[in-house]
Amino acid sequence: MIKIKLDVTKIDKSRLYKGAKGTYLDLVVYENESPDTYGNDYSVKQDCTKEDRDAGVKMPYIGNGKRIGAKAPPPQQTTRNIPRAQPAAQVEDDGDSIPW
Repeated sequence: MIKIKLDVTKIDKSRLYKGAKGTYLDLVVYENESPDTYGNDYSVKQDCTKEDRDAGVKMPYIGNGKRIGAKAPPPQQTTRNIPRAQPAAQVEDDGDSIPW
């Protein structure tokens, strides 16, 4: 689980929008490279539109988060860490060999 704390006074309220079941705000959660001085593993910002991103609009940092619970996160696997399968060795069939 991740526990998030938001400073709601920093929310750009013009970005709130009405949906079918309520009023919504789009957020982006970034994983920090290492926990900050308060032990936070994540940073939270308001999201913006693609047009705003292309125009260089910077959205406000509005909170942070940390992993809670006893379980450590699973190790991240990358293709660099996965050994490649080796091709099977060719065995010459002399007709007398048992296949198992």
